[in-house]
Amino acid sequence: MDRHTSFITAPFITTPFLRHISQKILLSTTLFISASSLFSPLAQAEPNTARVISAGAAITEIINALGAEQQLIAVDVTSKTLVADNMPKVGYHRQLSAESLIALAPTRIIGSDEMGPPKTLTLLKQSGIEVDIVNGGETVSDLLHRIDQVAALTQHSQQAQQLKQTITTTVKTIKQNNSHQTQPKKVLFLMIHDGRPISVAGKNTTADSIITLAGAINPAAAMVSNYKPVSTEAILQMQPDIILLSNRTTASIKDMAQLIKKMPVLEATPAAKNNAIAVIDGTALIGGLGIHSINEAMRLNHIFYPQS
Repeated sequence: MDRHTSFITAPFITTPFLRHISQKILLSTTLFISASSLFSPLAQAEPNTARVISAGAAITEIINALGAEQQLIAVDVTSKTLVADNMPKVGYHRQLSAESLIALAPTRIIGSDEMGPPKTLTLLKQSGIEVDIVNGGETVSDLLHRIDQVAALTQHSQQAQQLKQTITTTVKTIKQNNSHQTQPKKVLFLMIHDGRPISVAGKNTTADSIITLAGAINPAAAMVSNYKPVSTEAILQMQPDIILLSNRTTASIKDMAQLIKKMPVLEATPAAKNNAIAVIDGTALIGGLGIHSINEAMRLNHIFYPQS
């Protein structure tokens, strides 16, 4: 998935890894560890600590926020902007390869229920790697629960309390801003991929949660669940005030005129008449409501209601 605007629990070391370390010690008569081994890409964590692969941006941002990033040895590509350039990337969290992950000798893989495919997860478990699927829900409560889960897995539960308090305070601030709005805007998120029908974000989506947190109404939530194509009549009935697009989409659709050319029905909406397009960072939509999702809700709140 994918937003700018004109409106705008188990052993910490795997058996293969222990065997590898034991062989190196036995073969070394001087017990000398070379500098090259200390600074190799796979030696980012001490031998007695967890070696974590994060499969999903929402997971990686929690690990970073908890101060547990030293446990990371690799991430999936949705997290590439959240880690150093030299951090190994293991592909897309929905399409992981067991062989490439096992080669990194992780102790655990952490991801949401979007992580897969199932065959890969089974192979990882059979190799002795912990596979932890944490909560990927769409509410603030789901996010707070996920923070507790990741904190327990990384042994950073104490840090979780402060992080959750920060998120709670941000949400409270957004709600206070929203309390001044007498006429909420109707904001419709469109998911546009070449070669596929255009879909709207209905209820039970992260986009819907962000729109609602930002103080707006998602007119599609009353009609559909998840991301679904809808009819021309449905779009006309929704009459959105603002169209919300991901930043990935706006790389090719840069303004309302181009959007109407792709979806002519939008011309008969208030959004088109007011040239009202807003953009959301697509990484805020991956893996359930995340920390970045909350930040995007705050940013969009000020875009939807500039005087707040």
